[in-house]
Amino acid sequence: MKKIGYFFSGFLPILTTTAAQILASFFMFGIAALFLCPASQSTGFDADTIETLLTNTEFNACIMLIYTVTCIVFMGIWYYRSCGGNYLPKPSLTFHPLQFLSIILLIPGMQFFSGYLTSAVSLLFPNWLSQYEKLMETAGLDSDIGLFMFIYAVILGPVCEELVFRGVTMRLVRRALPFWAANLMQAVLFGIFHMNWIQGIYAFVLGLVLGWICEKGGSIYFSMFFHILFNFWGTIIGPLLNNLKETDLLGIIIFLFTIVSLVLGFSLFRLGTKWRDQKAARLMAVPDHDDHFEAAE
Repeated sequence: MKKIGYFFSGFLPILTTTAAQILASFFMFGIAALFLCPASQSTGFDADTIETLLTNTEFNACIMLIYTVTCIVFMGIWYYRSCGGNYLPKPSLTFHPLQFLSIILLIPGMQFFSGYLTSAVSLLFPNWLSQYEKLMETAGLDSDIGLFMFIYAVILGPVCEELVFRGVTMRLVRRALPFWAANLMQAVLFGIFHMNWIQGIYAFVLGLVLGWICEKGGSIYFSMFFHILFNFWGTIIGPLLNNLKETDLLGIIIFLFTIVSLVLGFSLFRLGTKWRDQKAARLMAVPDHDDHFEAAE
């Protein structure tokens, strides 16, 4: 029975986060009503005003900032108190430089792979792409991204989503299911959370990778680091690369680089994890100097 409870509790984080988004939206609408209604008593807070707010990038940015900060605090406490989260791991036992280097190497490969996946889906369902592009423009996540949306997309959003999905969700479901099933479940929920087909499909694939990195690395900081760099590439570097002139040679180079990036990145991460574990085993095997001194006395 406990396992069944843990399984269904895995849905609570995404429901809580969705509720936080809705409450943040109501809060911002309330703030807007205080300022807009007295100034436009003849029309009131009508449907046109609501539509204008929903398509306003600054308004959406405020909603995103409010909900992510709220969720980071709430999920951070939940992850720490109920899921065994450790925010202050011992670096020598948890991290290895090669792990971070491999993540940096993985980012372009995963970005290009996501691009290939998006292109394939768009060919099959062109209307999904148009809906996705309109959503990104409305949210302020296009090439003209503002400061607030940059902070959300590159820093707050990744930290929040890692705590929700690779932190609380995966830890809860892991108590009921093996890792592969828990990872699959949190990745599906991660895709659903994005609320559109284009993002949802590549977010599912990305979620599988983030879950694997978090589990094998042994720390949520690895998946946070990956997610932040992934979003930074998509927000800043990606639009710059889109300005390059498309040629057959460039396409071949990018395709080959994608393969090398993914194969080498995953391999080096596994190697870095192995070296870290070996180093940790050696450190744990060596008695503390003070303990040795006391024993000698």
